[in-house]
Amino acid sequence: MGKKTEERIVGESTKIDVTLGADAKELGEVVITASGLEANKSSLGYAVQNVDTQEILDSKEPNLVNALNAKVAGVQVTSSAGTPGASSSIRIRGSVSVNKSNQPLFVVDGIPIDNSTGGGGNTAGGVTESNRAIDLNPNDIASLTVLKGAAATALYGVRAANGAIVITTKKGKAGKPVVKISTTYAVDKVNKLPKRQNIYAQGAFKDGVATYRGPETAEGDSWGPMISELEFDGDDGYFFDKGGKLVPKGTGNGVPARAYDPYSFFENGRTINLNASVSGGNETTRYYFSGGRLDQKGVIPNASFQRTSFRSNLEVDISEKLSATMSASFSNSGGFRVQQGSNINGIMLGLLRNTPTFDIGNGLSGQSAANEESTYVNPDGSQRSYRWGVYDSPYWTVNKNPTEDNVNRVIGIAGLKYEINKSLYLSYKLGIDHYSEAVISALDINLGGFGNNVGSVTQRFAGNSDVTSDLVFGFNHELVDGLTMTGLVGYNLFNSHYTQQETFGNTLAAPNFYHISNAADLTADEDISRKRIHGLYSTLDFSYNDWAFLNLTGRNDWSSALPSDNNTYQSYSVSTGIVLSEAIDIRDSFLDYLKLRASYGVIGNDAPIYSTANIYSQAESDGDGFISSVEYPSYGTNAFERGTLLANPQLTPERATTYEVGGEVRLFNGRFGLDVTYFNTQSEDVIIEVQTSATTGYLESVLNSGEILNKGWEIIGSFTPVESYDFRWDIEGNFTSMENTVEQLAEGLDRVFLAGFTSTSASLVTGMPYSTIWGDGFQRADDGRMIIGSDGWPLADPEKKALGDPNPDFTLGLRNSFEYKGIRLSALLDFRKGGDVWCGTCGIMDYFGTSQLSADERNDKIVFDGVINTGTSDNPVYVENDISVPIAQSPTASEGEFYRRRYGFGGITEMNIWDGSWMRLRELTLSYTLPDNLLDGIGLLEGAGLSVTGRNLWLKTDYPGIDPETNLTGNSNGYGLDYFNSPNTKSVSMTLNLTF
Repeated sequence: MGKKTEERIVGESTKIDVTLGADAKELGEVVITASGLEANKSSLGYAVQNVDTQEILDSKEPNLVNALNAKVAGVQVTSSAGTPGASSSIRIRGSVSVNKSNQPLFVVDGIPIDNSTGGGGNTAGGVTESNRAIDLNPNDIASLTVLKGAAATALYGVRAANGAIVITTKKGKAGKPVVKISTTYAVDKVNKLPKRQNIYAQGAFKDGVATYRGPETAEGDSWGPMISELEFDGDDGYFFDKGGKLVPKGTGNGVPARAYDPYSFFENGRTINLNASVSGGNETTRYYFSGGRLDQKGVIPNASFQRTSFRSNLEVDISEKLSATMSASFSNSGGFRVQQGSNINGIMLGLLRNTPTFDIGNGLSGQSAANEESTYVNPDGSQRSYRWGVYDSPYWTVNKNPTEDNVNRVIGIAGLKYEINKSLYLSYKLGIDHYSEAVISALDINLGGFGNNVGSVTQRFAGNSDVTSDLVFGFNHELVDGLTMTGLVGYNLFNSHYTQQETFGNTLAAPNFYHISNAADLTADEDISRKRIHGLYSTLDFSYNDWAFLNLTGRNDWSSALPSDNNTYQSYSVSTGIVLSEAIDIRDSFLDYLKLRASYGVIGNDAPIYSTANIYSQAESDGDGFISSVEYPSYGTNAFERGTLLANPQLTPERATTYEVGGEVRLFNGRFGLDVTYFNTQSEDVIIEVQTSATTGYLESVLNSGEILNKGWEIIGSFTPVESYDFRWDIEGNFTSMENTVEQLAEGLDRVFLAGFTSTSASLVTGMPYSTIWGDGFQRADDGRMIIGSDGWPLADPEKKALGDPNPDFTLGLRNSFEYKGIRLSALLDFRKGGDVWCGTCGIMDYFGTSQLSADERNDKIVFDGVINTGTSDNPVYVENDISVPIAQSPTASEGEFYRRRYGFGGITEMNIWDGSWMRLRELTLSYTLPDNLLDGIGLLEGAGLSVTGRNLWLKTDYPGIDPETNLTGNSNGYGLDYFNSPNTKSVSMTLNLTF
């Protein structure tokens, strides 16, 4: 086989010739490893994965995190909603912590940056704010590498305990200036909504008869008569419908009642994305400047998100040995956020509970209805909604319950590098990541909430500054012929300072004026969070004849989040790789490349800040139901009270130990490739906040008390079935199968709440998967069958239990790409098998009678599959249930006999656990690049391309709620919950790229 020589960058300074097989696909692939080091992928003893930057751009995702969906083995991305600017979370190889984030570290040009979510990101109601990775412009990215296990991230220490996303941005090259311009226009639509019934009217059973009760009664149910049995009375003074009230057929004006579609509330969204860059330079100075503007209008009226970004990168060779790098980026982002979730002022709650016989748009729809005040305000000033002020009309919410945010962010990086000689170098890098955030949120007068009509306004100002510096001494040396050693020793300092000031104003004086001066009662608070980490680290790489590799890393951190006399901990790893095809020279026309690798690593993880010392906070005096609670200062008095968390000065660092083994093979001149990895991560001494006896004076205490196990398989494959002079067909896939199990909690503790509600939650349960769905279930016999009562109805279990596993059995991303004479067609299919979701939305719709299911089964009778206990509780004797009961409606049925209502509001949790499996067309892109001969003579134009992309165009799932990819509590450690989440979207976009 022929060979070629390529240059591989080792450490940060010296280049060494590496001989590679010419037809071994991707053997020379360069990846960015920890601390910004470049390495040839073939030299690594652990799994990493590059993501093609074109695939990131093809996704057309404004949020970079979403662009990684279905592209990386071991990575799972979850969106909080499909609304503009909504946060998304990303996990690599599961979750290893409880009270800290399980998201990976984001690193840009060697400097870690913040990816937290505004407002904390863990809420069952309110609005979805952005995770800060959304501030990054994907058009500026030159490469993106995902580091997964401890061996890959140990150099970063505690901040990369959950993996790392390593990004390098575009740089200039010596030569004439190159100008690139791109513009994208996209149209968005809702991709999935729960099925609603349009047969039965608003109302309830009265004396055994389904009776119509209109919005003026504040009736919440749609268990009324059939709509076909009603007609209008023609009363033109009736607030709630232009046709008048509904009355029994034959008693009105003969105009039949009709069912309205509340989903006409949604409209087509649109996104405009403009980007321009110029780059160039000479042999001593190279530059890159860019600017971008993203303007997104959502499928929900008034919902929007905007981002303006600028970036500059400058590289200067000051002398033959001294070079400097400087970069600065600025972004301004924000928009109009909409209320969602467990929230009587939320969009989806009011929309999905809305009865079919109430026209929320009052004859209009979408943005047109939102722009017309008579849609949501009655002539007397009261709110026009289907329950007359109990739940807010969606149109009221998008006009009267605003939340607007504005974020300014600056990331600056400066670096110097001095090459002492060909074998030694010294470098220093300083990075500053600062953002300020201003949020104004209001609920107007006459909002929903059972008479709560005083209104409120909240303003929040927050700022975060992260400063990171790295001093590195690097070296390389050829120990003996064929054996080389490269390495570095470094010192890292990280300092973080977050401040938040919030003022809450209650009782507004005037409507439509959302300023803190409009509120009569004001309370304020300020939160300050600080953290500092010092770290010493080192890495050594040994290479023998470029077929045997050994890497050793070690890091010692000192963290301010741990006790001052016990604040140090270590991270370390060892990894090795052997290219067998080179070692024993077994390459032939069939086998191009064969490599085995193994690694072992340990990463320490410190405590949440302020967990080692008791703190005091602003005091509050609770009311008794007649007198409102009071926050101090008040009555001329300042007061503070001790926090409810009992600190632990003896906390020790969490420790995650990972081993992984794997191998890579490439066959048939690089046309077939396979990369297989098995990993196992054991997290010990996990820090958990647990409930404690109130007699201690505290409600919770913090302990080292948990163990969590992650293990699984990652498989990455590639195949080129056809490769000719002008046509190519590539297939690429990534497969992940993983278990994420809570092996141990604190002594005497069998469950820890993560997110959700008292009735239903995402929780940690000993012996169960991470984020197990916990709630109310039915009584079951030893064989698992439901126990049925003597009346024919299933019996509720008085004890809560584990009911669902939200973690998928496996995920698979499969891409097919076809290229022919400048035309490229690429399709990415995304599969998820398993992963339960609690559809609380479904349970509430069933309860109120607005779901299609509630209509389908309204006249049904059923014999529940289960057994009846004819014995005693101590000595049960079970017989097959044969009692038939009416599901919903019968002439003598009482409300409590309805299956969807008899177990309480929204039903029993177990009734609403669904399989969240899906198969979707994640991306479909058709692009055309103009050939050079067509560009000749067209002025300064040197390149042009046009592409059309579809995102989320097709989704197949049995899940009855919205897209199961979303999560109620957003960017939190708890997932698998759907309770009036805002819907996800699908889109079609067109992009024009020009190069001058």
